[in-house]
Amino acid sequence: MLVLKYHLTEEEYFDYNYYTAWSAPEKKGYRIRYYGRVFLLYAAVAVLFILGSHSRQKVIDFIIFGAIAIVYFLLVPWLIKRSIGRRVKDILKQPENQHVLSEAEVILMDTGIIDKDEASESKYSWDAIVRKAETPFCYYLYTNSHHAIVIPKRAVRHAEEKKELERLLNQHLSLTSEFSEED
Repeated sequence: MLVLKYHLTEEEYFDYNYYTAWSAPEKKGYRIRYYGRVFLLYAAVAVLFILGSHSRQKVIDFIIFGAIAIVYFLLVPWLIKRSIGRRVKDILKQPENQHVLSEAEVILMDTGIIDKDEASESKYSWDAIVRKAETPFCYYLYTNSHHAIVIPKRAVRHAEEKKELERLLNQHLSLTSEFSEED
C-alpha cells in the first residue's frame, strides 16, 4: 500500500489539461486535423483574395500570405497554451472547483485506488484505469478519455515509495493502458 498526500499546484493542473487536450501522443491525429483545417481555410481565403483582387503582383501577394501563414502556424502552440491557461484560471475561480487544489490523498493498494480530497472520495479498481501517462512532473492515471488521477512526482518522496508505485503500476496496469490508438 502506498499513501501519497499533496496539494496540486495551478501549474500542474494546467499541465494536465494541456496534455489531455493537446499535447498527448494520442492527440497527434487531432493536431494534424486542426492544422489541416486551419491551413485549408487560410489557403482558400488567400487564394480567393489574391485572385479576386486583380493585382499585378500576385507572386508578392502569395509570398506575403505565405509569410503570415508561417508566423501563425508557429504561434499556434502558444495560442493553444494561452487558451487552455485561461480556461484553467476560469475553472479554478469557480467556488465549486476550489477543492481541485486542496490537499489530496491518493491511496494505491493491490485492491485498487482511493482518491480523495476535501470535497470527494472516489474508489477505483485497477480495471477502471484505461490509460497511464507519465510526463516529466506527473503521472496521469486516466479513468476515461478526459479525467485522470493526477499524481505529481514530487509527492513520491522516497526511493521505497517510488519502487512501490512502480510495482503497483506495473503489476496492475496492462501494457495497453500505456499505449492507446491514434485519434
